[in-house]
Amino acid sequence: MKRLLILILMSQAIYSCKVADKIPPQKRLYGGASVSVIRHDSLAGGEVPEFKTLLEDATRPVPNTMLFGYPYKVAFNYFLGKKKKETGLKEWFRKRLGEEPVFVDAFMVNQNVTNLTSLLHSYGYFNGRVTGELEEKKVLGFARYRVEPNQRFRIDSVLIDPPAEGEFYEDFLSFSQHFRLPRYFNLERIRDERQKMYTSMRNIGYYYFRPEYINILLDSAQRATHLIAKVAPREDIPAQARKRYQINNIYVNIDKPTRVEQLDESSSSFDFFRGLVLDDPGKKYKENIFLDAIAFRPGMLYNNDAVSVTSNRLLSLRNFRSIQSQFQVVNRLDSTLIDVYYNLQTNKRKTINVEANALSRSSGLAGTQVSLSWKNSNTFRGAEKFEIGVNGNFEFQLGGKRENTEYNENYRTGAWTSLEFPRFIAPFIRIDPEVSNVLPKTLLRVSYENFIKRGLYDLNSANAEWGYAWTRGKGIEHAFKPFKFTFVKSSNLTSAFVDEIFNYPELITILDNNLIIGSGYEIVVSPARRKKGTLSYRGGLDVAGALLSLYDGVNSGRENKGKIFGERYSKFVRVENEVRYRYDFSRDVSWANRGIVGVGIPFGDSYFLPFVNQFFVGGNNSLRAFRARGVGPGTYSLEGQSTASKFLATNTGDIKIEFNTELRYKLSSLLSTALFVDAGNVWMYKDPYIYDEGAVFSKSFLKEMAVGGGIGFRFDFSIFIFRIDVATPFRKPWLDEPERWVFDQINLKSKDWRRENIIWNFAVGLPF
Repeated sequence: MKRLLILILMSQAIYSCKVADKIPPQKRLYGGASVSVIRHDSLAGGEVPEFKTLLEDATRPVPNTMLFGYPYKVAFNYFLGKKKKETGLKEWFRKRLGEEPVFVDAFMVNQNVTNLTSLLHSYGYFNGRVTGELEEKKVLGFARYRVEPNQRFRIDSVLIDPPAEGEFYEDFLSFSQHFRLPRYFNLERIRDERQKMYTSMRNIGYYYFRPEYINILLDSAQRATHLIAKVAPREDIPAQARKRYQINNIYVNIDKPTRVEQLDESSSSFDFFRGLVLDDPGKKYKENIFLDAIAFRPGMLYNNDAVSVTSNRLLSLRNFRSIQSQFQVVNRLDSTLIDVYYNLQTNKRKTINVEANALSRSSGLAGTQVSLSWKNSNTFRGAEKFEIGVNGNFEFQLGGKRENTEYNENYRTGAWTSLEFPRFIAPFIRIDPEVSNVLPKTLLRVSYENFIKRGLYDLNSANAEWGYAWTRGKGIEHAFKPFKFTFVKSSNLTSAFVDEIFNYPELITILDNNLIIGSGYEIVVSPARRKKGTLSYRGGLDVAGALLSLYDGVNSGRENKGKIFGERYSKFVRVENEVRYRYDFSRDVSWANRGIVGVGIPFGDSYFLPFVNQFFVGGNNSLRAFRARGVGPGTYSLEGQSTASKFLATNTGDIKIEFNTELRYKLSSLLSTALFVDAGNVWMYKDPYIYDEGAVFSKSFLKEMAVGGGIGFRFDFSIFIFRIDVATPFRKPWLDEPERWVFDQINLKSKDWRRENIIWNFAVGLPF
């Protein structure tokens, strides 16, 4: 109802409010700026679009928000009338949906000419020239700028001025040897290099050292447009900035408003190297958690990186709503010792969380989901998080064909409990606080779920796992689960489903009792963004039944070989790799890509992966032209089978290959669009009996790829992105090979074709 009211108000504003009648005389709404760059020899052709975007982004102010050239937010603001008070329903709508008009005039254009000229100078175009003019239309005004960069100044060499004698100057000389200035003058890059050197000096104890103590002199006297850089320490650097400081004592105050100035220095300042001093009147925490989280140690040199590392670790504990750090030189003549103070205000220890939301699946299911959980964020006084919860949901058939709807309802109920330790709980393993930026985690989780497919069967599953998570370096995350346990058991099979099994034996694989005992490992690599491209990788490895098989091999005479607890255990190795690459052509146009290759290899007496570990394609985050589990394996098809078996969605496999590519274009701050193509399929590794021979992976796998594409719309509401993707199949692998491409079958006028081939995907967030 709330969303409907907003849409009504917005549409009323757009159609009833004429912006031209509201703006003051001789005023123009600011529609934005454009910059034309006159190419010069020192500006390579490939750099022109990037440089043009940089200049456009530097213009001010931010223009009015447009939708297809119409200032709809300004129109809505005028529709609401003059602002009379700060609160009320009308002002709530104005703040969230309206926008004050931004006007443009010649003075603003001249100010931007000055700003763009300064920007040219910061990039070494000291002889650059900028002109601007105001283009006025009926309602809108646009700023047009012409930029002539001319010759760019080049840095030919860097000279290191020999400093005076002494430890400080030796360290300065050592780090200045690594000073790397850009080929051409670039003020931002020069500042970055100076900042790196400043950080390096601070990291070896120079607590009072500042970036402005590094002089970078540029001389162009010898050759025009050519520069010689000279790096040297400032002559009047204070004596305290030339000293290296050590960490003395570390004080941690819990829920106390204590400030450094209020501390009794006489009781602590001359008590050197006591270590960590915990002041916790409520006895809420053990000392060990702070020994792990705080990177400083008594006697070590002050380290700038240790400050940010400690803050990140304390924040990752999610136990403190306020973290204040302070440093104070010990009150003694010529002291080079620093006391460290951390004043921490704690969050509530116990919380209850209730969530209720609607859900929609690409298979045509919709429903509701409710969960209730209780969490203790400091269970054993070491920031351990214990959580217990229950959940339930109900799903029914909303989209797609609605035949035999008595089988199209699902019920899920479940419960879980988890315990997380902010450290490794393992013998002989301990993280070095000076190495890891984030504290490692040990996680224990146990869960149970009952899934009811109304009118067909029940599935009961129990899961347990023990794992570790840690980071190593920047952007590299590891997760190792030495123990993973899953047991799935079916019950309450109806006569209707038993009849389906006799007709289609592959359905029985869903209801096989699956006992899976193994281990897993996952790595995520997200390196820092470089220029316009971003590349990331996620890999995972799961091994099940290997140790039990080895035990059976050693004890060949054991009864119930291949079984444990009376159930046959699964044996397989499963590897999954995912690579993502995004390239930004401009601030409004980007190209996103994803590739996934997954391989599951059953061994021993296992012929295929358990159903819960198999791969599938289709759905709003995969092949959007096909419903979830609607493709494969291989050339296998459910065409011609009953509606009940179709809805069971047995299209899973041991091997998966998938590629996605998407060209995204931002129309406005609210609306973006995308053109996409998805391709992929799944296959069985070796077993043809569940499906048919066409389901097994072979060298002709490329000819068996499903392909689809379409158009997408994204609505950015700041807090979340709502996505609509409309797709249709281009290639159907289950058809005879000459007929798999189906472009010639596209018929938008046909209702039957649209029902079978137009797939609507609704989701929150981007697909990849």
